[in-house]
Amino acid sequence: MARVPEAIARGLTTKSQIADYLGNKVPRQGLYYAQAAHTLGLIERDAGGELALTTYGRAFMSYDRISKQRALRRLVLEREPTRTLVAGLRARGGLSRHGLARLIQELVPLADSTAGRRAQTIERWLCELGLVNKDQGQLIFKAPAPTNIAAGQRQAA
Repeated sequence: MARVPEAIARGLTTKSQIADYLGNKVPRQGLYYAQAAHTLGLIERDAGGELALTTYGRAFMSYDRISKQRALRRLVLEREPTRTLVAGLRARGGLSRHGLARLIQELVPLADSTAGRRAQTIERWLCELGLVNKDQGQLIFKAPAPTNIAAGQRQAA
């Protein structure tokens, strides 16, 4: 997700170019990563229909690696549909990948195989962002509630 704005900033705006930039990805995956970056508010389509950085996406590009991870974590916790997925994960006390796939299907009508692939990707992203731990096949939410994060940022400011 974090590398898509880098690709866009370099003028790589097609799904094939994004996939190549991400490395070892097919064009379809380039599209999916771009959709995720769009959902998080990092990129948008400009007036001509081309992918472009949002104002926040331009700011994101100036962040160091740790700040980018914090920003992504915050966006995942605040933006739909990931906010609902994380809330469902928290409410259930943990989910298997299969359970996460079912939760995704409650939000979007997808075939079981597609939901399973999306769950695998989301699981990887949540683990990389430090939002979940994987324990005996269960994803366990480990970050503070989104309202606590926001309160902590206000206090630190």
